Amino acid sequence: GAEASAGRIAVFAPTPAAAASRPLGTPRPPTIARSLSEPFGARAYHKFAKPPSPNLDNIRRVISEKLTPIYFYARNNLIFTNWVWDMHFVGVICSPKFEGKTHKEMNAMVEECCEAVGMKGRVKLICHPPSRWHMMRRRARKRWYLDM
Repeated sequence: GAEASAGRIAVFAPTPAAAASRPLGTPRPPTIARSLSEPFGARAYHKFAKPPSPNLDNIRRVISEKLTPIYFYARNNLIFTNWVWDMHFVGVICSPKFEGKTHKEMNAMVEECCEAVGMKGRVKLICHPPSRWHMMRRRARKRWYLDM
């Protein structure tokens, strides 16, 4: 019993000399100190730069200029995966120019901006005026993705 437990301790908590003699390619044994020092999901981080997206940049520029939003976020629509990167977009927008307008009129204003860029029918934005900010507050708090 004592020899087996001593062997287990030696396997899971190697001395520095034993760690240096471990062959390359073998995984490190789990240790409490290592698991506590790394945050949950530390290996699943975004590690690649965003590819070029001129259409998304143009849409952001035109909507920001024409509608002067107080809150605006647009990103690639990930439902289409990366096969159609920079072609379909989703987002949220809160603009004072939407005050007193119906949803059809708000969507027509957004489509007019997208038509100027050549992306008509490819942008789906949730639109609200500042007086109805409470309708989109949870969406604005949501963590959007890293393709900024």
